[in-house]
Amino acid sequence: MLIQKEYGLRRVYETTPAENGAKALRLSDQVVELGPREFDLYDRLTAWLPTQEPQDVFCERIGLDAGKLASLARKLSEARLLYRLDELPASITGLELHQEFSRILPSWLAEAFSHPFWERMISGQGSKRMFSGWLIELYHYTRNANRHMPLSCAHTREKPLKLLRAKHYAEEWNHYHYFTKALKALGYPDETVTSSVPLPMTLALSNFMRQAAREDILAYSICSAVLEGTTTDRQTFNPYYEKCAEHYGLPREAIRPIYAHLELDVQYQHSDLFHEILEKVPTLTGARAGRVLEYGHQLAEHIWLWTDEIEKYYGDEANPVPRRPFDPQLD
Repeated sequence: MLIQKEYGLRRVYETTPAENGAKALRLSDQVVELGPREFDLYDRLTAWLPTQEPQDVFCERIGLDAGKLASLARKLSEARLLYRLDELPASITGLELHQEFSRILPSWLAEAFSHPFWERMISGQGSKRMFSGWLIELYHYTRNANRHMPLSCAHTREKPLKLLRAKHYAEEWNHYHYFTKALKALGYPDETVTSSVPLPMTLALSNFMRQAAREDILAYSICSAVLEGTTTDRQTFNPYYEKCAEHYGLPREAIRPIYAHLELDVQYQHSDLFHEILEKVPTLTGARAGRVLEYGHQLAEHIWLWTDEIEKYYGDEANPVPRRPFDPQLD
C-alpha cells in the first residue's frame, strides 16, 4: 500500500536540539527524541507525505527502497509521530470529542501564549504603555463579541444548543465595560477608548469567530472554549496582573475590574459550556470532529499572531495610544 494513503502526520509543536545532534520533538502529549539520521529521514518524509510526488520517485531521491520506507513509517507510527489513517474512527460521540479536546487543550494554550511578550511583561522588560495597549485590544475584542455571538445563535439549528449559545451571549454581551473601567483608571477616558479603532489582528480574530459561527456551531464553540481555557482558576491569571502592577506602577483600580470580569466567567462556569454542548451531541462523523479540532488549533495560532501585533504596535513609541481612526486632515 502507498505510504501516502496509509499514514498521516501528527502535529509537532516544537523541535529543539538534544545531545549528540539529536532532536526533541514535542507533541501534544509526549516528547519524542530522534537521532540525526532518523530526524533527517523523518523531516524528508513529512515534507513529502502531503504531496503528489510518486512514492517510487521519492524512494529513489532519498535512497530508500519501498520496504525500508514502509519500515521507517511503521517505526515513526509506533513512536506516535505518524498515525494510521485506517485507525481513525468513522464517528465519535460528543463526549468523546470533549475528552480529546481536554487532552490537547494544554498544548494549544502553551502554543497560544508562547509569545515572548508574556515573559517580557512579567519580567519587567515591558511597559505601562504596552499593558494599556493590550487592554485596549481586549476591550475591542470583547466588544466585538456582539459581531459573532449573535451570529452563532442564528446559525444554530438544534434548539438545545441554540439555548446554550443564547444564554452565553446574554451573559457576555456587555463585558467590555470592565475594560473601559480599567483603562479609565490608567488615564484613558471612555470617549477616547470607544472612538479608537482596533488593530487588524484584533478584527481578524473576531472575523475568524464569525467564520466559525457560519460553518459549524461546534467549531465556534471549541474556539470559545479555548478562549475560556485560562479563566478557570485564579492561579492562571493572577501572576501576570500582579507582576505588571508591581513593575509598571499600575493602580489597583486598573486591576480590580479585570479580576471581576475573570471571576464572573468562573462564576458563570463558561469553561464548562463546551462540555454542556457536546453532551447534547450524540454522534458526529470523524471528519467533522477533525474539522472542529482544527478550528480550535487555528484559534490558538490566531492568539499568538494577535499578541505579536499588539507587541509590535504598542511597543513603538511613535504609534498613538489608543489607535485613532483615519482622519483626512491628519493623514
